[in-house]
This record gives sequence, C-alpha cells and structure tokens, in this order.
Amino acid sequence: MRAQTIPTALAIATLATASHAKPDNQQLIAEVCQTVRDNYVFPDVGQRTADHIAERAGAGHYDHLEGRDLAAALTRDLRAFTNDRHFGASALPEGWTPPEEREQAPQEPFDPRQHAPFGVQKVERLAGNVGYLDLRGFHPAEHAREAILSAVRLLQGSSTVILDLRKNGGGDPATVQLLCSYFFDASEPVLLNSLYFRPADSTTEFWTNAEYPDLAMPDTPVYVLTSAYTFSGAEECAYNLQTRKRATIVGETTGGGAHPVDGYPIADTLMLMVPVGRAINPITNTNWEGTGITPDVAVPADRALETATRMALERIAESGDPAAEWGLFQHAAATRSFDPGNAALPEFAGNYTDREIKLEDGRLMYRRVGAPAWRTLVPVAADVFMIEGADDFRMEFERDAQGRITAIRGVYQQGHTDRSGRAG
Repeated sequence: MRAQTIPTALAIATLATASHAKPDNQQLIAEVCQTVRDNYVFPDVGQRTADHIAERAGAGHYDHLEGRDLAAALTRDLRAFTNDRHFGASALPEGWTPPEEREQAPQEPFDPRQHAPFGVQKVERLAGNVGYLDLRGFHPAEHAREAILSAVRLLQGSSTVILDLRKNGGGDPATVQLLCSYFFDASEPVLLNSLYFRPADSTTEFWTNAEYPDLAMPDTPVYVLTSAYTFSGAEECAYNLQTRKRATIVGETTGGGAHPVDGYPIADTLMLMVPVGRAINPITNTNWEGTGITPDVAVPADRALETATRMALERIAESGDPAAEWGLFQHAAATRSFDPGNAALPEFAGNYTDREIKLEDGRLMYRRVGAPAWRTLVPVAADVFMIEGADDFRMEFERDAQGRITAIRGVYQQGHTDRSGRAG
C-alpha cells in the first residue's frame, strides 16, 4: 500500500512560513504530513500529528537536517506526539528507485537453510516434564510454518508449556495465529484477534486453525514470559492467550505496540513507516497500544523463567505427579532457592553406614566411604539435599522423636531407595 503523496496547498503554505527553512525540506516535510493525514489508523490523530510536524517545521526544527539526522528527528517527534512506537523514518540509500521502476533481477529460489530457525531459538524439556519454547520472532508464516510445527511436536506430552517471548519483537500475525491455534480445542474455532486497516477500510479476522488436530494442547497449562522488549506480534500472542484465560503471563509489562505498519517512500529520500491498522481483541474490544500487557505475575524479566517454572511444578505436584516432585527438588537445586540457615548445617555432618558428610567453609560436603572426591550438597527442602551436578538422586535425613538425625534415606529418580544409619 502506498499513500497519496501530493502535498496539499495548506501544508506547503504552513511550511513556507519559515523563510529560512531548507527549500528541499519544505516539499519533503509536506509529503510526510500528507502521508500521515491520509494513512494513520486514527484520522483525527493523524490530522493533529501532521499539524504538529508542520508547526515544528515552520519553527525551523528540521532546518539543515538531511538523511539519517532528519529521519531520526522525525521518528522522535512522531513517537513523542502519538506515543506510537511503530512510527519511524529511515534514510533511503543514494540512488534509490521505487521497486516498480527497477530492472528486476532474476528471483533467487528461497533457501530455508539460510533463514533457519525462523525464530525458534530453543525447544527443551525442563525438569518435571515442563515443555519450554524460546521464540525470538514471528517470521512470515509461509516460511516459519514448519519450524513452528516442529516445535509444537516437540512440546507434545508436556505437563505444562512455557512460552518465552522475552526477546520477541513481533512479526507476522498469521504466524501468531498458527502458534496460538495449538493451545485451543481444534474442533471449536476461536476468534483470536482482528486487524482493521484504514487505507483499505477493511478488517481481517484471525481464527484458530490447528492444521494437525492431534497436536492441539487445549488442556495443557501455559505460561508466557514477557519483558519490556516484548512487542507487537509477540504482545498479540500473549494477549490472545491471556484474554481467553489460556495462559498466565509472567514477567514485565510489554512494550505497547498494537498497530501494523506500512512503508511509504518520501521524495525518494526517506522511508516513512506509518501505523495504518489496529488490533481489535474480541474479548476486550480494544488492544494494548501505548499501555502494554500487564503480567498476571509481575517479576523482573530475568526471573520470569525461574518463577514460571516453580509455579508450574507446584501446580503439577498438587495432582500427585511424581515427576513434579522431582522437578521441584531439581529446580530448587538449580536456583539455590532454599536456605536452611548456616546454623542448622552442623547437625547433618557425621559418619553414616557407608556415607560421610562434613562441614567445610559453610558448605556440607559428601562422599561414599572410601571415595577419593568430596562433592557439595545443595539444600532443596527441609532435611532434603541433592548432590551438586547430579539431578537424579537426593538425600532425605530421618529424625527420631527428639528431633535428632538418625539416618539418611537415599532416593533415586529411577524409583529405588537405600538407607544409611548414623554411626554413634
């Protein structure tokens, strides 16, 4: 879509009030103003914004600016006036020509290997059977489809899914639709979001459409991690799931960008990015523009994964799932989140049937009798420790009626146990 770029007489007259303005900038700024008037998603705001830019031009704020400096000044002023971070301008390279006037070079065949992994940074199975997807962008659906589907396949069977959008700046709404579809019942289409576009005066609806119904996870709990960087399409993904009560959002308030953009070349000198559309959520009838998405659990972004994992494991453990019990201990060991207090540590030290424990530099050290190396014990719960670097074994200390430690019960993730009585 390209906006009407013929400046109005009013715009030119306004700019001409600055007798010292750079002559070539008068026409360029007039084009910028008219493009904003014609295409910004809210006509009244577009009019006021264009008038504001024209006033600043008339006051000489863009005098003697060109290229990147002019683009930066326009970007700053457009965003400051509207609080719309999708606005932007960039300098076009010297000799730039419109695509329709270029001599078309032969189209190279698309090679997906050069663009992989299409935003899929990591898919992992965390402790306690928690599935984790770190997604760094919503690339065009026609290219990202197989990567997204591969990630969904790897998440199958997870007790919970954590979707990490902390480093995701957005992208194609069709890819957002693709991913979100697999968290709903494939037999009942759900309207996720609509996008209204002012230039065409049209609205596009995005419904769930799980192409492979057997991969749908409508009952799997979902946590979405966010940061202040999470923006645009990534915000839509989080908002779609939050408003439908399909996910718990953990992290920081997001960036606040809900307006799709189109690019308009101005005088073959600048590329002006204008927000031409807006998201309309079917539940709230609004969107997150300028406000961002408020998390259900607010924590700093660097603690969001730890927090969501713990919440997921506690939720699963309530159902009696033994994998979640192990997961909670493994999580506590990895995050060092349980502190029994240094005063309590000496009572664990001593000799047991075939095990030795000593206190050294404020840490409990462990070894099998006769083994050459001592290993650090990490407290994970009251009277429960794990060996640093080993996540499939834990020690549970037993006490008598007087509270004295009498034995170690060794518990193995494979299911068996052993016992070592305290000597003396």
